[in-house]
Amino acid sequence: MKLKKYKPKIYNFKTKNLNLFLKKEIFALKKSHYRYSLASQKKWFKKNINTDDTHLVLILNKRVIGYNLLHKKKCNIYYEKKTVSASIFIFDTLIIHKHFRKKNFSKIIMNESNKTIIKNNRISILVCFKSLLKFYKKFNWRIFPKKRLVYKHLKANKFSMIYGKKINEKKIKKIIVL
Repeated sequence: MKLKKYKPKIYNFKTKNLNLFLKKEIFALKKSHYRYSLASQKKWFKKNINTDDTHLVLILNKRVIGYNLLHKKKCNIYYEKKTVSASIFIFDTLIIHKHFRKKNFSKIIMNESNKTIIKNNRISILVCFKSLLKFYKKFNWRIFPKKRLVYKHLKANKFSMIYGKKINEKKIKKIIVL
């Protein structure tokens, strides 16, 4: 396939606007990367995804080749003298189909994700392995000290990063994702 002839297109969907075909394509892409069955992917989706979550879908020739989930969550942000309840995005599941990696397609998704986060005036948090820190830093994500983040998916071998509306992370004492 000549990739120069075809340019992938990025789409931004809310969960409530995803059709059955797109869901199946997303589940299949996730299955190709993770060890979970299609049935398991579908079950996880039904249990964990909210109607207002944002799905960034990269499509080439009517095929989903990339995916990112911006999972809408509530959190409490603790400053020295006040606590703020906020709605944030958890940056989750960035996947490019294995046949399309190393072609800068992740850049398309990252730029669209960052635009969506800023457009919605939100903070976004992601959890990743050390090997991915350099990649996310290229897109202006900043390391956020994990001792100041309470989130069930933050494990000892992972790191947390933050991106979004203008905030001074140094003034934040703690973020608790609900």
